Amino acid sequence: MGIRFLTREEVRDAAIGSLGKTFRELKDKNFNYNNKGTLGQLVERSVFKFANNSRPEPDFADAGIELKLTPYKINRDGTLSAKERLVLCLIDYMNEYKYSFENSCFLHKNKSIELLWYLYDKSKNKLDYIITNEMYISLDDKEFEKDAEIIKSDWTFIINKIIDGKAHELSESDTMYLGACPKGKNSSDKIQQPFNDILAMRRAFCYKVSYMTMLVRKYIAGERIEKIVKKPLKNQTFEEYIVKTVKKYYGKSESQLMKKLRIDTNAKNKFSIIFARMLKIDGDIENTEEFLKANIKVKTIRVENDGKIKESMSFPAFKFEDIINEKWEESYLYDTFENTKFMFVVFRKNDRDEYVFDRVKLWNMPEEVLQGEIKKVWLKTKKIIKSGKIVKSIKNGEKETNFPKLTENKYCHVRPHAKNSRDTYILPVNDKLTGAKEYTKQCFWLNNSYIKSIIEEV
Repeated sequence: MGIRFLTREEVRDAAIGSLGKTFRELKDKNFNYNNKGTLGQLVERSVFKFANNSRPEPDFADAGIELKLTPYKINRDGTLSAKERLVLCLIDYMNEYKYSFENSCFLHKNKSIELLWYLYDKSKNKLDYIITNEMYISLDDKEFEKDAEIIKSDWTFIINKIIDGKAHELSESDTMYLGACPKGKNSSDKIQQPFNDILAMRRAFCYKVSYMTMLVRKYIAGERIEKIVKKPLKNQTFEEYIVKTVKKYYGKSESQLMKKLRIDTNAKNKFSIIFARMLKIDGDIENTEEFLKANIKVKTIRVENDGKIKESMSFPAFKFEDIINEKWEESYLYDTFENTKFMFVVFRKNDRDEYVFDRVKLWNMPEEVLQGEIKKVWLKTKKIIKSGKIVKSIKNGEKETNFPKLTENKYCHVRPHAKNSRDTYILPVNDKLTGAKEYTKQCFWLNNSYIKSIIEEV
């Protein structure tokens, strides 16, 4: 079999012809159904009549279309989401930087994609999954014009990091929609980069799982979602657009902002509501199309008169059983920082004891910090739980644990995140000092001093 030189219409007709079918129905008597990557290869052979290949050009060369197959799932609450990121092509550190975006290997192969969706269901044999939807994604089409500008900005960021000799510091959370995802066997699978002798992890260009989830919600579930950006961002990043939009509110107090933006609430999240209204969003800012696609979480930071931040930043409580059964690169903590961006909305208390809007900053965890001190804290936490040595001592009825403390490193620590002492999770190993079979819920916290250093970076 060779590559079929089909037109765009022929590609789409073939794709539409596969809808409603299970992979079992795409019969091919010469195909080994036990091969790794079975489903994608089966579609290539049975639906489009060509063999698997790793060529740099698109699968359908004449039409300039790449073929992709990807799963989505039904969540417990009935909503839909992508099951995984869409891996596009390997990042060639030694050559990709030599081109402009318009002439890049990435764009040559992935400018136009014929995408087939299938419904993942862990209770079924994979051959019984159903191909349910098809869509055509072209960065030249008006429908994806705004996305294309952000994707170009993402590609440029990745390339500039390579040129700066920092390919080893790349992280999927660096960018908005187009990510640089790990592609090696593990973090030790590394290759050369052009402007530094330090080896870099193998990575591939991908559309992030958050971006793919937004496509599922918009084009499969048919949801209508608020947008922040109304026109394509020409010659500016998303962060630059946000800063430019809200800068006119810098220096205004909480009461001034609420009056100007016509907000009347005492809700705990009132600062997030204020920020949303600055961007002319009526609902939850995290549920806007751009924030969902880029997986951006909003964190309101309040700086006191003395310049300090009272609270460290908490994350959801972890289950002790989960921690000891996870591998680092499959852990919740790693996934959170590798795939999430944070929008810090900073309010600073003035000498009249009012919180004044100070600035916004888009941030993600640096790869060297994640793979360094954050990983060490996670490993120590796992070791403590596995050894059954959670409680270090009991003084005046108060338990002191062996978990990493705020004073141990500048980045993060572990402490309780529970309603009360009876809000617990089961321990996989009984605590040796107390004999306890369960323990108060704990979570990872980013140190308040680290947050302060982040928001003060120029």
